Amino acid sequence: MNSPPPDPRYHLAPDEPTLQSILAAYAVVAAFPLLLWVISNPLAGAVTVLTTVTLITGARRAVALVRCFYECQGFTVDLGGKVRITVAQP
Repeated sequence: MNSPPPDPRYHLAPDEPTLQSILAAYAVVAAFPLLLWVISNPLAGAVTVLTTVTLITGARRAVALVRCFYECQGFTVDLGGKVRITVAQP
């Protein structure tokens, strides 16, 4: 005895790919050769990873500093607890 085909109303359609899922897939594909390169050249890989992390952290802090400067119209930097530099807009 044959069963009837499933009702199309209950069939789950595949999710449409989003831009984030596409970019994540490309990142995984690009990370594989990079991982092989880091394994074969550990010193250069460590320097590259450290440089990348430093640049990302520095860029985030620079964006936060610029945002603070526009909101507060100035900022102060302490250097070693002895010198304080204040930058403000007139």
